[in-house]
Amino acid sequence: MHTKNNKLTLKSYLDLNQLLQQYQGTHEVNRTFALRYQELQENPLQLLAKWQEKNHFRLTETLDSTKYLHYLTFLTTTFGFLFLLFGFLTGFGLLSYSGAQPVNVIYFLLVVVMLPLLSMVVSILSMVSNGVVANFFNHFFPLYWLEKMVNFLSFKDEIVVSELPFSSVLTKWIFLKRLQLFSLLFSVGILFALLLMIVARDIAFGWSTTLQLSPQSLQSLLAGLGFWWHSMTPSAIPSLELVEISHYFRLGERLNSEMIHHADQLGAWWKFLAMSTLVYAIALRFVFLILSRYGYQQQLEKEFLELNGIDKILHEFKTPYVSTKSEKIEEHLAIVEHTQEQVSEDVHKVYNNILGWNFLDEELQLVNDSKGINSSEVHTVGGSHTFAHDQAEAQKVNGTVLLYVKSWEPPTMDFVDFLHLLIENQKADEVQVYPLGTTSRYYESDSKDVAVWVRKIQGLKLKKVWVIDV
Repeated sequence: MHTKNNKLTLKSYLDLNQLLQQYQGTHEVNRTFALRYQELQENPLQLLAKWQEKNHFRLTETLDSTKYLHYLTFLTTTFGFLFLLFGFLTGFGLLSYSGAQPVNVIYFLLVVVMLPLLSMVVSILSMVSNGVVANFFNHFFPLYWLEKMVNFLSFKDEIVVSELPFSSVLTKWIFLKRLQLFSLLFSVGILFALLLMIVARDIAFGWSTTLQLSPQSLQSLLAGLGFWWHSMTPSAIPSLELVEISHYFRLGERLNSEMIHHADQLGAWWKFLAMSTLVYAIALRFVFLILSRYGYQQQLEKEFLELNGIDKILHEFKTPYVSTKSEKIEEHLAIVEHTQEQVSEDVHKVYNNILGWNFLDEELQLVNDSKGINSSEVHTVGGSHTFAHDQAEAQKVNGTVLLYVKSWEPPTMDFVDFLHLLIENQKADEVQVYPLGTTSRYYESDSKDVAVWVRKIQGLKLKKVWVIDV
């Protein structure tokens, strides 16, 4: 599922959705899987991630995630470059200087301060709202209309977004995350243009507005905007003197007399403009990018648990594999009086040791879970194990030992030899042989199969060995 950093992704979300449409597993398989990864039981998202990773091979068709992410990556790369270029051209246009009149800093501040703040306010309204309301606020952004236009391109036919399991809320967060990224790139483009123009040309800055705004009022406003960096770079705050000498009017002689006289000081505005761009258009936008990514990730994790089929799988992860109803009524084994003592119906909930003859580790986990039996020492013996391995396991047991066997497999000499090893261990007080049926019958044994095991154990005349017949 590609979660090396334990973070769920859009790709894993789409892959899991596609997998669930083709395969959801059985109760037996899912419960066995959950028992194998018990350390993830308290984290259903990571358990699902591991389950998807183990079953990813079942997806033989072209992945929906591959098609959609190719489409999304193409759009993100293209739009990202265009917004960066558009920001650079916008900054270049705002800073165009012919020498006839200074560059009006009011225009620049509107673009790098007021416009980002307004955009962020609308972003907040969209973040805290859902459905139609959130979609309404998205209409204010140019990106929304650009993506609508892209929908008509031919390559879009490769993926039908409406068929993907995206809710309106997740779609909103995908949009907002990309919006903050593109807005950040736009602002970076403006800052590049400002720095390039300052290095390449000698620009005179000034300010002019039809509003009745005095130099003192403007300087107070600028000092308020520069509150964030005043202590670090006080020179980046325009002084009252600089504001007064850079005030110009479209008509009149003031431009030609006072401003030309102080032309060498008018370029000092660039520090304030650069810091305004860096703080309000870039740093603050970066914070919004982090917030949008956090909201997107939270919604993505929420929708992981809402995919069709997830409830079933999570239920099977948590529920022991047991039969709620017997498929047929079993007749208990009839034992003659002189063999009564070798058969028991008493199954403990906890054993000192549990061994499984010719079982796999995963199978033993599922059996114990199904029967509600526990032990700190659970091991497999027989089957592919060597005699030395079985001998070592037999020497380690103590107290009461539960030995699972497959009821349909008759006792072999290898099993009898291992049973002798167990009873020769002085620390083993008792050995309970538990014949189990097949998994499809929830381990219920046929009475005829149990009878075979009872006769074999009775014939061995081993007093410490009992056969469980429940």
